[in-house]
Parts: sequence; structure tokens; C-alpha cells
Amino acid sequence: MRCEHFRELISAYIERSIAPPLAAKMDEHAAECASCRAELEGVRELWQMMAEAKRVEPPVSLHSRIMQEVYASVPAAPAPRWWELAWRPRFAFAVAAVLALLALVVWSYNTQSNAIALSVVSGGGSPVSPVAVSTLPTRFEPFLTDDGDLRWMLKMNASHPTSVEVVAGAQAVWSGSVAQETTAVLPAVPQGTVLDVRVVWDGSNVLRAWLPAEISQEQRKPVLVLKQRSIEETLAHIARAYGVPLVLVGETDPLTRVNLESTGVALDEMLTRLAEKLDLQISRAEDGTTVLTAR
Repeated sequence: MRCEHFRELISAYIERSIAPPLAAKMDEHAAECASCRAELEGVRELWQMMAEAKRVEPPVSLHSRIMQEVYASVPAAPAPRWWELAWRPRFAFAVAAVLALLALVVWSYNTQSNAIALSVVSGGGSPVSPVAVSTLPTRFEPFLTDDGDLRWMLKMNASHPTSVEVVAGAQAVWSGSVAQETTAVLPAVPQGTVLDVRVVWDGSNVLRAWLPAEISQEQRKPVLVLKQRSIEETLAHIARAYGVPLVLVGETDPLTRVNLESTGVALDEMLTRLAEKLDLQISRAEDGTTVLTAR
């Protein structure tokens, strides 16, 4: 297992929402890779802090009591110098109490009222460049095999002959000219992952899709912690965590990086915030797929 794959699945691994064979592979990788093991422990600690955090409301009289303690610890004369005062136990304890309480109140407030911490650093240009011509009509349709496994097919259409190439992961799936509805069956999606599909038409226009191994019927609110990820990696992680298919129309800037920490919000709020940062337009396809298009 590669480190990037392991880190994409950390949240699902902690939730134990992935298939046992994949969880076993992650157990093995964590035992062998010190870097991934450290990141895993970091996410676990963050979850634990979030679970234990409680809103702290300081009593109205706290300030006056602390100030009385501070004043009581300062002798009237001779006036000590500040570096001498700082070492007096009662004064140091009072200051430490103020700082600790303030930090706890601020941290508790942020964890409850700022459910999403999101930043996007662009490489200089537009994070996502729009396509040069009208979008190639496409739709992704799920279907079940005889074994009950979820698979996806891609249906394409064009008003005039259009050169199209379809790649899923590292596998070339289909290439040729599309002038009427054309169907391409995509490879199976391993459990606990998403299928990364890239569609290129007319040589330069790009559409990316992330298709989960299972479509969630519930309103998930997962915890996400992503650091310095590309736009594609961020959307792939969101698609897997929420169990929804996502489509991005437009070419992304490879230098753009996304930092995302979420204590658990609904999908619509997550995508709205991300679309604002990346200057994207959100729409819903007839098949229920969420489509993000460069403005």
C-alpha cells in the first residue's frame, strides 16, 4: 500500500467503515511506515480532543477574583522589577490560570462554531481553468453486477464528431470519436476507495470524476483532516468520505494546495465553502451527481 492511499483512508480506517481486507493492509502499512503511523496517531488525537471538548463559560466574577489574587501577590514596597515578579509562585500561578482558561474558551469556541477550517493557496493563476468549448454531455450511471457489486458506466454524447479519451486510474478505458450516445463500462472500484476518471475531449478539455465504491443513502457528516492536498486529492477524499459521485469540469492548477479540517458538516455546506474558495459553480446532474464547473 502506498502512503498517499493510506492517508486518504485514515478517517475511514479509524471509523472502521472499510472492508476487513483493506483494514488489514492498513494495519500492516502502519506497522511498517513510521511517517504514516505518526499521521494516524495525530488524527486519532484530534478526534479525541474533539470528542472531549466542552463549551466553557467563565463565571462573571472570575476576572475580579484573579485580579485580586494578582494584586495580593504584589508587595506595596519595594516595587519589584517585572522579571522578579514573574517568578513569584502565586503570581505565576494566577497568570497561568488566566492563559489556560482563555486558551480553553477560545479553542472550545472555535471547535463548535467554526466547523470548517479551509484555506486554498493558488499557484498564481485561476485554481480551475474553464473548458475552451461547450462541455461534452456526459453522465455516470451506477449498476449492480450479478455478484451484487457496484459498477459504473459512462455515457457520452456530442452534437458533432468529437475525439474523446477516457482513463480510469492508470487504465485507458476508451478512446475514439463520439457522434452519438456512446457507453463505456468503467473498472470495478475497490472497497473503501473512489475511482478516479479523467475524460479529455478535443485534445484540451478536461472532465474529472470521483466515483465511490458505494453510494451512501444517509446524510454523512465525517471528520476530515487534509493538509497540503491538490484539488483532485481533496475532491477524491470528499467523494469517498460522503459516499457521493463528484465531477469537476475544467483543468486544475497543479500548484494549488488545499488545507481542510472539518469537525463534521453536511455535504452541501462543505461543497459550498470549497466552491467559493476555488471560484466554482455547483450544479446537480439528472443522475444526482454533483458537478463543479469553473466559472
